[in-house]
Parts: sequence; structure tokens; C-alpha cells
Amino acid sequence: MTRTRTPARSRGRRLPPPRRRPARRWPAWAALGGVALVVALMLLAAGGSPNQPEEGPAPRFSLAATDGGQVSLDDYRGRNVVLYFNEGVGCDACFYQMVELEKHGDHLADAGLTVVPVAVNPAGAVRQEMERFGLTTPFLVDPDRRVSAAYGTIGTGHHADLPGHSFVLVDGTGRLRWRGDYPGMFVPPDELIASAAGAAGRS
Repeated sequence: MTRTRTPARSRGRRLPPPRRRPARRWPAWAALGGVALVVALMLLAAGGSPNQPEEGPAPRFSLAATDGGQVSLDDYRGRNVVLYFNEGVGCDACFYQMVELEKHGDHLADAGLTVVPVAVNPAGAVRQEMERFGLTTPFLVDPDRRVSAAYGTIGTGHHADLPGHSFVLVDGTGRLRWRGDYPGMFVPPDELIASAAGAAGRS
């Protein structure tokens, strides 16, 4: 006759409770590092990252302008020019940035800076947006994005195939002096002027 073995529980014996793994405690430095990373990402989304590029000759170009002219980098010899690369049509923030910069035209002039906006759309489409925002500063148009790519501004914003919200300072001798990328899509004009004028002063 086959005997059925009675489980230990039914014979009055208690099984030992399952062992619990001790809770993993992260070191304090790891927690602080995580907080620092979150703060850094928040600052990047809200603002920008001005920086000093490797100094050297700025890529030369010649582009059509929305006023019908043709503009080259050589036209700005002897002046500090701030090239403003942006997403262009479809990005209201990009045009609003130029509205604010035009309001600070006197401050820019006092700092010895000339802002030249560069968009990647056809001239006609850019002119329509300029009219909508009441802008008078001619935009340069870079529809094949070669100039934007030469200055390393493609993919610095929200789209991998478009310029971000980037400013590049070229001094009067045609050399790169400063760059600021602002994925938050806006930089206060006073902050931009201070950064670019400070870099120009080092030239």
C-alpha cells in the first residue's frame, strides 16, 4: 500500500519564514549625482549653453537675402557679426527672438555687434513671417543648409535636420570667437549682448 506523505504544515511543524533581502541603499554621492543630472537637464531645456568655440577662420559664404541682395561674410570685414542660425518658418519663437533683438538695436550698436539672421527656408516664405512679426532686418536664406552645417548648427535644437537656436560670433578679421546654443529657443538680448561683446573684446 502506498503511503501518502503528509506535508510538514499539517503535522504541526512550522516552516521557517522566507529570508528577505536587505534593502539596497545607494551611497549619498549617487543620490546627489542624480539630482545634479536632473538640474543640468532642466537648465539645458530652459536656457542654453554659451561657449567658446575653437578659434579659427570662419567658414566663408555667400547667400541670398530676403531684400533681394546677395550677402557674403566678406561684406562684414572690420565688424563683429553675430550670425543667428534658426529653424525659420514654423518656429514663432525664432522670429520673436529677432523682434526682441531689433528692440535692442541701440544696445547692439553700442556694443559694436551686428546680428545677421540665417534661415533655411525660401526667401518668399521668410518674408511672409517677417511681415507677420513686423521685422525689418533682412534674413539670409540657406535652403540647402550648407552654411548652417558648415557652422555646426544642424541638430542643435529640437530637430535633427534643422539648425537649432544658435548664435556664432565672427570678428572683424573673419575669425570665430564665440558661440551660444539655446535649445530653450530664446535668450534675453542683454545676456546675448554681454556674452558676445565680452568675447569680441578678447579678440
